[in-house]
Amino acid sequence: MKASVTREYSWSMGHALWRHKGKCFHPHGHNYRMEVEVSGPVLDDGMVVDFSDIDDWIEPLIEGDLDHKFWMNDDDERHHGGNLHPDFDVSTHPFEPTAENLVVWFWAIWEDFSRSAHAWPGVVLERITIYETDRASATVRRS
Repeated sequence: MKASVTREYSWSMGHALWRHKGKCFHPHGHNYRMEVEVSGPVLDDGMVVDFSDIDDWIEPLIEGDLDHKFWMNDDDERHHGGNLHPDFDVSTHPFEPTAENLVVWFWAIWEDFSRSAHAWPGVVLERITIYETDRASATVRRS
């Protein structure tokens, strides 16, 4: 029997959208929420995958790269030459830090993980949804 399981995560992060023509151009932040859904056969232990195994993959990314960080596009000139407060933990990337690009970033990391020796046999990533607010989200699905 095949089943899917979903795990939810959250973090706080700031960003600024260099190409945005409205208020999101300015530095601001969100309390993000993410759902990760995987599927696979239900094993003899009654699980597709242990939730703690998903945590072991996701939580280091959140703690190291996202939580209380400030993401900006590499092209955003505001981070060059110390234009931001020195206490900002700025992380620059070759893309705008939108919810859409964040979910694609996570998916690409999964693709690398799924080819590693640590991958879970038979487990497939079905969906990642990132909520930037309670009413706005971006999703990538396998199909």
